[in-house]
Amino acid sequence: MSTYRVSLRGTRVCFHEVDGGFHSVKETTAPTKRSRRSVQSVDRALDLLEALVAAEGEVAITALATRTGLHVSTVHRLLATLLRRGYVRQNPETSRYYAGAKLATLSEGRSRFGELRLRARPLLRSLTEATRETANLVVLDDLQAVYIETMPSPQVVRLFTAVGNRTPLHATGAGKALLANLPAGRRDALLERLDLRGYTARTIVDRAVLRRTLDEVRERGYALDDEEYDEGVRCVAVAVVAAPGRESAAGAPVAALSISAPASRLTRQRCAELAPTLRRAAADLAEALRDQTGAAS
Repeated sequence: MSTYRVSLRGTRVCFHEVDGGFHSVKETTAPTKRSRRSVQSVDRALDLLEALVAAEGEVAITALATRTGLHVSTVHRLLATLLRRGYVRQNPETSRYYAGAKLATLSEGRSRFGELRLRARPLLRSLTEATRETANLVVLDDLQAVYIETMPSPQVVRLFTAVGNRTPLHATGAGKALLANLPAGRRDALLERLDLRGYTARTIVDRAVLRRTLDEVRERGYALDDEEYDEGVRCVAVAVVAAPGRESAAGAPVAALSISAPASRLTRQRCAELAPTLRRAAADLAEALRDQTGAAS
């Protein structure tokens, strides 16, 4: 059997010669050759992540299948794993996918949070030097707060927060600071979706109580985690609200700064005393981000 390929008005047509006759058949494209040392599932997952990052926004699963050349069922299985690990997020309203904040923990290069982390580091270092407690930079990722930078306390007894750690919004200081400073519509939509699970006896598990607490956070300018996520741990946090731009909708926080420590050292009174220091650091970070945006434009 012989195979012939011809081009008719720009369209490639493939024929097989069988028993003296010609039969048109669909021409298949040979898959890109992978190295014999390549692990197929890893290759596919990386192809998928690269397609998501290149999309610079939400993308449908069928579009991802087209961009990667993978079957929709394969894309679905890979997305399920990446979603569970936090590298991919899904918009519940559109069912479309987008790159998750956890990707920022892998590389700073062109990461969405690379500039934010870079600008925040000296401020976190100053906070830790001034308070001798652990300082953190936290961002909102759907229904969770994600730690993307941390400066550990120099003290022997201290808190260890891993970069990439994901925590519930309603039970943490940074999470409540982020929630409280969202535009009302977005905040209310997130509140309706939150699973108000109790982590300690102090966790807020009533939606009405949480709403009142968030109103208080906005009024006083800082949020507390009063042993609500881990017993014996207290945290004070403020939101970083930058000017509207690529990274932030009007009035929405781009991040939160927090100080966390054993509750025996970080009393409620000390939290109130540290709040102005945190607010100044948040204002400095917002200004640095505005300057960077202005220089880039």
